[in-house]
Amino acid sequence: MTDRNPRQLFNTWLVLAAIVISSMALMAVAGPTVVVIAVLLGLAIVKCRFVALDFMGLSHAPSALRLGLLIWPAALVLLAAAKLVLSAVLLT
Repeated sequence: MTDRNPRQLFNTWLVLAAIVISSMALMAVAGPTVVVIAVLLGLAIVKCRFVALDFMGLSHAPSALRLGLLIWPAALVLLAAAKLVLSAVLLT
């Protein structure tokens, strides 16, 4: 899995949990506005980075593999952002 020690993995898990809880709180407080959704999409990229590089232990993997595992969620976020912008433009 990974060569990181359990303390480092626990700290990474805490960061991921904090991101999830703050995302839920942000959505509950501010609602599904364009800015909130854009922030949540950015946080999704950050979470993917932590999972791929830290939990999956790919921080020392070949650069093509690391890049591919980070480009894939970035492409999905860009598609979701494009849909968000398009729906915001068409609905106004």
